[in-house]
Amino acid sequence: MIEASQRMIDVNSRVGEAAGEGWWGLNPATKRHLELQIKTLQNAPRDPDKLERLLEKKRRQKEEAKHIEDTERLVTEIEMLKVVLFLVCRNRGKEEEKEQKSSTTANKKNQQQRQRLNSQQL
Repeated sequence: MIEASQRMIDVNSRVGEAAGEGWWGLNPATKRHLELQIKTLQNAPRDPDKLERLLEKKRRQKEEAKHIEDTERLVTEIEMLKVVLFLVCRNRGKEEEKEQKSSTTANKKNQQQRQRLNSQQL
């Protein structure tokens, strides 16, 4: 996601240079938006609890914001933090699933070994 936003900024800045910063350049507001997305994604914590606390803090700030620029910035940050939270939780779920599978596999192997030992003793 970071790479896609960065690529969009780069491509549009090259187009803008070629067109003499006329119609075809990247809108400054869009560029700021993409840069804020990149910054938020890069700096977001990777711990779900910290992310939840940060999201709640940003939501409160958004509710208390008096200027539209602050609201726009906070909405972008909140959106990106939600994306990171989703990805972190999804990855955690996959890791836990792997751990469960490996522990289940280990338990099965142990059980099979015990059964072999018991059958050899008989």
